[in-house]
Amino acid sequence: MRALARALVTVAAAGSAALAGMGTSRACDADVHYTYDQPVEIAGVLKSATGHHEVQGDFNYTYVTLDKPVCVDAPKDGGDDDFGNTGTDTPVDRIQLAGEASQQALPVGERVKVEGTLFGAHTMWHIEQVLIEASAVERQ
Repeated sequence: MRALARALVTVAAAGSAALAGMGTSRACDADVHYTYDQPVEIAGVLKSATGHHEVQGDFNYTYVTLDKPVCVDAPKDGGDDDFGNTGTDTPVDRIQLAGEASQQALPVGERVKVEGTLFGAHTMWHIEQVLIEASAVERQ
């Protein structure tokens, strides 16, 4: 009986070590990596969709569909779970527009270049995982 108990403890310990190791190997894998809170320039097709706010109902938002998925890394000084900027676990191919430039008449359905700063979703208005505080949106 003691041999069986020791074997179970050994198996449980090995399983725990394997699970702990899995957390460190979950790095986001894409050719392009951006960093939250750093200026970027992204390009893709501008699209619109409908989001839902639990209190204020449905609303329209715009996002850029990227040509290739990207990863977004935490800021150099570390991320904050409350602000969704701890880095993406998997590549993203859609980035939601925010900021003053996102409030102008936008060429939805067309290819655009967007300049701004990336940040993570942290409110009900943020539908996509990654957003860009857009300072400029230009047709390409």
